Amino acid sequence: MIGIRRRFADQFILAIVVLLLWHYCSPWTIVVQKRVDLSDTRSNPTVANELAAAVGSPDTPQETEQMKEDIEQKLGDSEETFLKLVGRPSSPPRLSRDDAIRLIYDSNGGDDWLDLVESQDDHGLMALTKIVQRYIYEKQHPSDCGSQRYLVLNKFPGDDAFGLGAIVQRISDYLSVAIQTNSVLLYATDTSPGEHFISEDGTGSCRRSLDCIFEALSNCTSEAQQGLNSKTQSIFAGRKLDLDVEAFLAKHKYPIPFVFEEALKKVQPDITGEMLKYWWRAQAAAYIMRFNRNASRRLKQLRLGEDTKQLGIQWDVNGDPKEVNVPFPIPEGTISMHVRHGDKGSEMRLVPFNDYVVRAEKFSAENPLGYWKRAFLSTEDPNVIEQMRTMARITPFSYSGSNSRWTWYWTDIPRLNTGPETQLKEFGNRTDLTIKWMLQLVMAIECDVFVGTRGSGWNRLIDSLRCIWLASCKQPFLEVGFENDWIGYGP
Repeated sequence: MIGIRRRFADQFILAIVVLLLWHYCSPWTIVVQKRVDLSDTRSNPTVANELAAAVGSPDTPQETEQMKEDIEQKLGDSEETFLKLVGRPSSPPRLSRDDAIRLIYDSNGGDDWLDLVESQDDHGLMALTKIVQRYIYEKQHPSDCGSQRYLVLNKFPGDDAFGLGAIVQRISDYLSVAIQTNSVLLYATDTSPGEHFISEDGTGSCRRSLDCIFEALSNCTSEAQQGLNSKTQSIFAGRKLDLDVEAFLAKHKYPIPFVFEEALKKVQPDITGEMLKYWWRAQAAAYIMRFNRNASRRLKQLRLGEDTKQLGIQWDVNGDPKEVNVPFPIPEGTISMHVRHGDKGSEMRLVPFNDYVVRAEKFSAENPLGYWKRAFLSTEDPNVIEQMRTMARITPFSYSGSNSRWTWYWTDIPRLNTGPETQLKEFGNRTDLTIKWMLQLVMAIECDVFVGTRGSGWNRLIDSLRCIWLASCKQPFLEVGFENDWIGYGP
């Protein structure tokens, strides 16, 4: 009898040990429902309250024990709360297409950007968008800044040569690390990523950072934002963390927060790694690039013709060109063409403007009931604008589609067929020129069809923001680039 009791006790202890090992060492598994939607949080405050409470929770002791060059794949309270929101019933859209476009130009802060996303039709947005955008916002806006850990991001080495798309793409990598380490991402204040897009006389709390144009990344600040030397790319401040961020990013080329990857794989089990990368960069860009109140007001001034004219040309039934006004918002069925030339020829083969037009005319002929031969054209190449002015059509009339001749819209901004830094030096006020470029971006996503190449970072931004700021993700993107230049959706 004593032997039986001992064997039972030994088996019981062994079972406890196995359970403890499973609890602390096993990969985490959460069941995620297939449909991803989030109700309007003002009509359903429980959703927002649950998420806000969870993302503000402190680290457990186990979560702070990180490897030097890796992050432990572990779910905390905020991740579990996020995944519980997946599958919540969707509220009906409260904003029309035109009202959503107007809100981009009239935003007054972060709440307006959340309202923009959460008030649109889920079926036109990228998967998980509503809950992801609120999750990022709550992570970056904790109720208690004093108890947070901060990841402070300094200027990238050689980033004066980078375009804005490349800068935002790099920032998105660090935002991923911040989320995975329960940290708040901040820009350094002495030197900051993308500072060459901001005028050197920048004053106020934004100094010379992208916060001068976009909403601040966070409501918090840290003393660690000042005094970083030029060789320090990023540091953890507040509650320290022993993680080499640059080594981690070099090891994991396309970082995406684990909780989002798991949720996406439950929605689409065979999702590719390239799509995970592209999806995350789109979500991050939409958060990073939310215009602040001053930039939105300036965008609206420029959009309505103050200081910068919006131009249009249309060929009448007799084949004669005439000037036309550019409607606000741009009418449904309009095609966006962003022709990327300039310095991009060093990275990929440049696509002639004619190729864009032929691709768009073919699409118009194939879809004559829903789309018109009417386009908004953006480019840094003034020669493309001159070609457009004389281009009524390319293909024969019998193949013309919805209408026989083109209507063209464009903006009268300074153009030089070079890289962004040369243009910023040439045309004066860096901040205002950057906002004029932002106007081209927003006017592009006012459209319904997109002709371009994802080999261009700017085209990738157009593709990303139309899927999050506006419910246009189901609208066509017509690729005109060479496959080897855009395969994998960019580097």
